[in-house]
Amino acid sequence: MSWTRSSYAWDAGRSTAIHDALGPLVADIRSLLGAGTGLVVYEPSSGPPLLLASDVTDDSADDPLLPNEPLRLPPGFPHGRLEVISDLEIHSALRDRVVKLGSAVAVPWRDAFGTGSLVVGNTAGAFTPEAADLRSCRRDAVRRVRAALRRARQAGGTLVENDLNQALRHIAESTASSPDAGTVLASVLVAARNLFDCEVAYLSIPEYDGVTFAFDQVLNIQTPAFRHLRIKHGQGLGGLARELRSSVRSLDYARDPRLRAAPVDETAREGIVSAMAAPLLVDDQIKGVVYVGNRRLKPFTETDETLLAEFAGYSSLGLKRREADEYRDSVIQRKERERLAHDLHDSVVRGLLRIGFEAEAAQHNCQDDALRRRMAVIGSAAEECMGMLRHHLSVLIGDAEYGQPSTGAEVLGQIASVRRGPGIDRTTELCGPCPDALIPPPAAKALVHVGQEALTNAEIHSGCRRAHTALEIDAESFELRVVDDGGGLDPTALDQVLAPTSPHLGFRSMRTAVTRLGGRLTVESGSLGGLQVRAVLPRGRL
Repeated sequence: MSWTRSSYAWDAGRSTAIHDALGPLVADIRSLLGAGTGLVVYEPSSGPPLLLASDVTDDSADDPLLPNEPLRLPPGFPHGRLEVISDLEIHSALRDRVVKLGSAVAVPWRDAFGTGSLVVGNTAGAFTPEAADLRSCRRDAVRRVRAALRRARQAGGTLVENDLNQALRHIAESTASSPDAGTVLASVLVAARNLFDCEVAYLSIPEYDGVTFAFDQVLNIQTPAFRHLRIKHGQGLGGLARELRSSVRSLDYARDPRLRAAPVDETAREGIVSAMAAPLLVDDQIKGVVYVGNRRLKPFTETDETLLAEFAGYSSLGLKRREADEYRDSVIQRKERERLAHDLHDSVVRGLLRIGFEAEAAQHNCQDDALRRRMAVIGSAAEECMGMLRHHLSVLIGDAEYGQPSTGAEVLGQIASVRRGPGIDRTTELCGPCPDALIPPPAAKALVHVGQEALTNAEIHSGCRRAHTALEIDAESFELRVVDDGGGLDPTALDQVLAPTSPHLGFRSMRTAVTRLGGRLTVESGSLGGLQVRAVLPRGRL
């Protein structure tokens, strides 16, 4: 494997060797010349110039250029010449960001792999270093830049290859220990996210038509709308990767002109800004697309793209065509069962919940004993039917959503998947000192049940316009809070809800789900003005 072609681009992967090596050098020379800003610009033979390192002390430090960020240099920039420049503007080619220097000096450097400039200057005020200092600076800068880059290439190349080997070893071990394609693909996502040090990783596989791909396995994806996307050939980043049959990168997804019919809104709501995608080829057929991404701007580079292509090629070796097809069939069937189960839950279960609620209200307001008994029978029947239906829905989907430990983001996504009431503004929050901790299946199931039940109750009965769901994870517990800004409950009604023999079906089912795992459920006035439903599950008991 040769990294010479893109040896300046390691910083966007796991290696920060070049940026770390050049940073102190830039700081020294900037300080020596009395400047407030220092940049190292690399100009490759093809493609835009790149920023390798920077050191800034003025107000532009609040929004610095990023390592490997592509640049636009102004006309007349002194490529290869030592020159003092007035009113220099260096623009990012990635976003609306510009470095403005009232005066600066560009010190050229060259080595065996390319050319560049060390730019130092001030945003305001004159910058007039002595000629002798400039000559000395040029000799010192060129020598030190060459030496730093040489060391950084060696260190960065070793680190990148070690990271890749570790990722491939992880996949090989998974392939050897399990013949199941789903397990292998899950290991591919974990290895990809670790290799590129990314926030999210996800995988799409083809549906029966072979043209539409749907997301299957995901890591740290939070919104149901994104998780349920269906991508056509040529659509978005994954569609482009399938069309080109190669890895592709998008530094700023929402503004990428190459992406056709891209799901920009869903991607923006998920928060993904920079991403890459690569096809998984089995017997020359695309059996999946692997993605990695970040919720912050990250200048993925040519090296990252090449690295992802090699990673995807090796990952494909662990998938046999028959196993991949069988896995795809099972996923499609599971997704259809889940869709049916969620539709039934949103329609029939909500209807039974409303029947039970109205029966309870009539029972407490009715003066006729016989009618009150009939209302009690109706409420009890609604509760029994709702419990049986939920059990059958769980059997229908095979508890697929809870077969493995979940992340907090996945639990919040499951809670948010219940149908939204008209005019309701929902927000979610994952917090606490251990937000990335895995949640065991029983706890995940209980938290999802409580969250969905509390949201449903709030949106049907409280008249709320806003509902906030927070999941806090620390070393001792998982704590879920659902807060609405609705009408709330008067003290008498709240006492009934909190009573051990509460007649309210939804609250009884939530309490049962929580206390079964040694937790506690409370209902109190919310910070938004309505109610707060709070469930706490101890981690030590799970």
